Amino acid sequence: MESIPNDILEMPVQGVHLTGTSLRQELGTAPTLLVFLRHFG
Repeated sequence: MESIPNDILEMPVQGVHLTGTSLRQELGTAPTLLVFLRHFG
């Protein structure tokens, strides 16, 4: 299993229906599947 570096986890996040202010807060402590999508538009 790979882990996300701490500096990435502390980056601020914004969006609809998000409750945390950083990626770490948004992911929580439970195992979570994280998918990154890239938009070319």
